[in-house]
Amino acid sequence: MRKALKFRITISTLLLILPLIAEGQALPTAVTPISSVGGSPIVPNLDGVLHYAVSGSEIIQFGYYGSGQVTASTGLSGDIAYTAKSTTRPFSLLFAGGVLLPNQTGQGTSTFVNVAASQGFSTRHWVFNVSDSFSFLPQSPTTGLSGIPGVGDLGSIPLQGPVDGPAGGILTISGNRFQNTLSGGVERQIGHATSISGSGSWSVLHFFDANLSQQNSTQVSGSAGINQRFNARSSGSIDAVYSIFTYSGMVIINGFIQPDIRTRALNASYQRTMSKSLSVGVSAGPLWINSSNDLVIPPTLNVGASANLGYSRGFTNASVSYTRGVNAGSGVVTGALSDSVYASIGRTYGRKYVASLTVGYSHSSGLSQLATASPSIPVHQTYDTVFGSAQLRRGFGPHLSGYASYTVQNQSNNLPVGSPYALSGTSQTLGIGVTFTPRSTRLGQF
Repeated sequence: MRKALKFRITISTLLLILPLIAEGQALPTAVTPISSVGGSPIVPNLDGVLHYAVSGSEIIQFGYYGSGQVTASTGLSGDIAYTAKSTTRPFSLLFAGGVLLPNQTGQGTSTFVNVAASQGFSTRHWVFNVSDSFSFLPQSPTTGLSGIPGVGDLGSIPLQGPVDGPAGGILTISGNRFQNTLSGGVERQIGHATSISGSGSWSVLHFFDANLSQQNSTQVSGSAGINQRFNARSSGSIDAVYSIFTYSGMVIINGFIQPDIRTRALNASYQRTMSKSLSVGVSAGPLWINSSNDLVIPPTLNVGASANLGYSRGFTNASVSYTRGVNAGSGVVTGALSDSVYASIGRTYGRKYVASLTVGYSHSSGLSQLATASPSIPVHQTYDTVFGSAQLRRGFGPHLSGYASYTVQNQSNNLPVGSPYALSGTSQTLGIGVTFTPRSTRLGQF
């Protein structure tokens, strides 16, 4: 039992930070995405596993800075991941970052950084973990380790990029922003197959643009639950989650200052390993939404949910996830209820080719009621976001490879005039480059 407990502790600690990587703000409340960690080489002189890669790329964007505009830049980037082998004190560290150098005048140099670290500690009956993630990005994250399209980190192993695509579901116009999330958790074994757990998190999203900064947000969340292992393949849990969203700006909505938002959720979750290759997980429950001003955001009862399907066999890895929950609004609206679907697949062909594909869709509805000619028919601003990215990599040796990638994203809203800070229309990104992976165990993989 102790070996099984230690294995579960290690995996749960790693899963704690993966959904936070490359996100621009905290995940929606009442959902718990599931990610996976792949195989990796052992570095003899370190007590753990180390991966690193460096890439150089040429990136062309169509329509991102405005309809009909074409921009080009040179990207220099690197990725480092370290995972300790200890089962009682598991530690994980990830860094993905680089610089985009403009190929024409009038476009500034952009830097991007994602850093995440997690530390765990376990005893016979207790499990403790703490993690922190930080990102500095020039745009809303979409796909890959860094969240920046075209830099060549799509489908990277052992870690993969934002599991839910754009933070909060809505893409904003270009502009520097940083996000920091600090979280911790504790679990106590109270029986052979039963445990209780609690967790807390603090997250801040800050925009450097003077206009977007009006929607700077902070989220504080806490949860408590009871977990049960039914057999070797399945487990379940029931947990309660409470979250508060606050804003630093003075945005006026229908004559009132934007209110704080409070959510409460009660979730029932179930996870099952169907086979060595296939695993599933579902979670659902009631979601109560309140605010400090009922005239702007009236109290409502909704549903929070998530579902996951993961597949890994041979040279193929695939996953599909769905989430429904409340978030701060991505700097575009004051709170949003988002439904998001995300899917990815990666496959190695022979000894020279690796193909990766990710697609996502998000429907985000603002929580605030907008003033209309008919007060009995409230109107909520909604955004529909679609994005996808494909990458093909070819190896030129054991550690050197070249790649080509294509990313497309489209966003629309239901009102004639939406937020001036939300991306509108379609943009496309082409990327081509080379990657050096000194300790690669699979072709072109990080």
